[in-house]
Amino acid sequence: MRVLTAIYAHPDDETFSAGGTFAKYSSAGARCTLFCATDGDAGKSSAIAVASKAELGALRREELRAAAHILGITALDFGGYPDGNLGGADQDELIGRIVAHVRRERPQVVITFAPEGAPNQHRDHKAISRAATAAFFLAGHPGAPGGAENLPPFQPDRLFYVTWAPPPPDAQMRLLGLPHTVSIDVRAFRDVELSAWRAHATQQLMDKHFQESAATDTELFALAAGRPQPTPVIDDFFAGL
Repeated sequence: MRVLTAIYAHPDDETFSAGGTFAKYSSAGARCTLFCATDGDAGKSSAIAVASKAELGALRREELRAAAHILGITALDFGGYPDGNLGGADQDELIGRIVAHVRRERPQVVITFAPEGAPNQHRDHKAISRAATAAFFLAGHPGAPGGAENLPPFQPDRLFYVTWAPPPPDAQMRLLGLPHTVSIDVRAFRDVELSAWRAHATQQLMDKHFQESAATDTELFALAAGRPQPTPVIDDFFAGL
């Protein structure tokens, strides 16, 4: 079975960066899994009344469960780390938790954010990029950080970073992404992705940004490490594996 694992910082990252991709691969029979490092409890609630950070975090976890179900993500692992300060968490522990997820799920392909932290350059996105990249290499090494010692080593074939097309001059966020090496056509899954986005009810204040940067016909990624691609640009993460 083909297995695709994503490592992200917040609930909604999965839909923003690769919602159509998950829907496409899961519909084709691939197993999709997700490690989400925080509960997103430092974010806004889009006018939905919440009494505390803990309540918002619990709500966002439920939203992520609903979105993951819509997208066909069948294994969901919450890290519970502090939203907004993921870089301040114990990095060996975080990396170990990600290694454990990878060793349990045994994906050929792992995707995460690139070091620049996505178009919004969020510090948690930068932190999860560093941790996921380290975990990619350590998952196949017997000397992985604590938390994964009792799981047999497993080395994924490829690591990809999320990227995006050059933004237009009037875009809300104008950062350039890495040159893409993978282009996934998700036109047939736009409605599924939109349904997953609507499941993140507390995040609908970001709808303009979602429609501008995420509701696209293709989703783009850049090969970061692992087995070379058969051609400079591919339309399938698993091409040549």
